Amino acid sequence: MKILMVHQMTDVDRLSTEIYRIPPLILMENAGRAVLEEVMEVSQGLEGLPALIFCGRGNNGGDGLVVARHLAVRGARPEIVLMSDPSSYRGEALANWEIVHAMGIPVRILGAPSAARRQLRTLGDPRVVVDALFGTGLSKPIGSDIRPVVQWINQAAARAAVVSVDIPSGLFADSPCVPGPAVRAQRTVTFTALKVALVLPPACDLAGRVKVAPIGSPTELLGNPEYRTELVDEAIVRQTLPRRARDSHKGAYGHLYVIAGSRGKSGAALMTGHAALRSGAGLVTLLLPSGLQRDVVGRVPELMTEPMPETEAGTLASSGLDEVLSHLEEADAVVVGPGLTTHPETRDLVHEVVRRSPVPVVLDADGINAFAPKPERLRNEMGQTVTITPHPGEMARLVGCTISEVQSRRLETASGASREHGFFTVLKGFQTVVAAPDGRVLVNPTGNPGMATGGSGDILAGMIGRFVAGWRRRFRGADLRALSDHLAAAVYLHGRAGDIAAKEVGEESLVATDLLPRLPAAFLSVFDR
Repeated sequence: MKILMVHQMTDVDRLSTEIYRIPPLILMENAGRAVLEEVMEVSQGLEGLPALIFCGRGNNGGDGLVVARHLAVRGARPEIVLMSDPSSYRGEALANWEIVHAMGIPVRILGAPSAARRQLRTLGDPRVVVDALFGTGLSKPIGSDIRPVVQWINQAAARAAVVSVDIPSGLFADSPCVPGPAVRAQRTVTFTALKVALVLPPACDLAGRVKVAPIGSPTELLGNPEYRTELVDEAIVRQTLPRRARDSHKGAYGHLYVIAGSRGKSGAALMTGHAALRSGAGLVTLLLPSGLQRDVVGRVPELMTEPMPETEAGTLASSGLDEVLSHLEEADAVVVGPGLTTHPETRDLVHEVVRRSPVPVVLDADGINAFAPKPERLRNEMGQTVTITPHPGEMARLVGCTISEVQSRRLETASGASREHGFFTVLKGFQTVVAAPDGRVLVNPTGNPGMATGGSGDILAGMIGRFVAGWRRRFRGADLRALSDHLAAAVYLHGRAGDIAAKEVGEESLVATDLLPRLPAAFLSVFDR
């Protein structure tokens, strides 16, 4: 599902008229009717329904006027609250104003802030409030003239359903930040495509349940290759795993190698490997420090292990490089990093594996830390893809900024790093972001706070490794767009397993290994055919 910036949405609306000859008045009519449908759903009947429609000066206000008209026609009792004299309306908004005026729908025009406060105190007790104050074009925080209105709407939410038109008023459509006072909606009806503020926190927390309503713009317009930001959905996930052939064999589904573990951290390697198997990998081999063999062998019978030279500290030694590279000749992908530590010898090994691996590399945890703060070194000289899977702290160390800077600009940080350095980025956290070197960005909607626990990233690393191996088997490394889809599928299913686990054991008690037995249910929920 596309996520559009304001200028892209403006282009879609313009081209709908210029190319497809759809009058803007029809687009506005369809937008208002889509909001009406949501009002009908939340109110469970319109006859006699008291409703307040707050309308701004622009087209968003025009959408609200359409809603008011249809409410009146269906027997509700709408009252329109205008922020300024209706003489300020132009174009389609003016046309709809003339209609509601002719119909005699009650209208209240708010004056200066002091007068507005007095008028707001005299408003009735609505069951529904429609927020049509500001749309996606807002570019500065709401000022003192509108602030009392926003406060009134938010207070009214305790007794009335608040439905925002396109975006809660006060938010900037292209930003996840909350720049000032803003409406807190129970539901938001947005048009044609999602907007950044409706997807990423903290702004999205004000939108309530979001519905994307088509209003007549042809879907071909959304296929513009410049529109590169999307919300991951089941359709993307399904296309990554075609139905298994009846004559399948284990080699058809990828052999994943995992370079992981150190003294006291064998669990990271086990979780990574087990997750890869549960996600459908044909074969998984762990390359471990030799001292971990006794801890690991037999814990997951399906996992294969190979002992590697180790340092005195119990980490992987750089002397094992040639042996590691020899094993990777049999692989379809390799995951590097879970539980490795940043011991100098281990770090050197990681550098060389990334540089010389003959198969796609997935870099996680200490594998990423081994390159901080020099992301320019994250390149493979054999023409293989590199995918990094950092949490915000690892991303901040890698690119040389603060965690707060990463979190406030998640899309820009992930996409900028991938564009500049040529690797794929899976920036973990709430609404995990998948970014590709060509500028494509996918935002994941699944997952919950209970997954913020040690080992959850190891599970994800194994799942990503399996999907990357499957991508290489299927596309021979030639379709990079398909790789983005495969990365997004792993993230989506990881979050879906976490959501299933949270329903069964609760967020507080959830631990990473709770995800493993829920992976089959997560896959079935998407792929059950």
